[in-house]
Amino acid sequence: MDKKERLEVVNNLIKFISERGHRFFYSGSNNRTASMILKNNRVYIVDDRTGEEVYAYEGFSHKGFSHGGTLWALVCDFSFFIRTGKSANGKHGYGGLYSGDWGHSDEIQQEIINYAKEISYLKR
Repeated sequence: MDKKERLEVVNNLIKFISERGHRFFYSGSNNRTASMILKNNRVYIVDDRTGEEVYAYEGFSHKGFSHGGTLWALVCDFSFFIRTGKSANGKHGYGGLYSGDWGHSDEIQQEIINYAKEISYLKR
């Protein structure tokens, strides 16, 4: 899988997450879902609330990102996967998709994990 294909995988996962449970990465006030983009071969997230393109790398300011540290850590995991093709689940903190801290029901959390495996974001 090349970088553009991995970007598509992550954007499909973000969309899937945004349609379930707490609807993370979705803003109802402007009917927008966050997405990852490549710009000058660098990875950015387009924030669902602010619409800003935020450089998606750990250690850089995430000004313009309207969510907290748990989702930022997940965005950094997504960015790592897009850039390297390697699984980063939890590498940037908070346990990634396997974390019990998302507040979803067990059923919804398992749906997200299963989908992430199905589309090859998580290893089976």
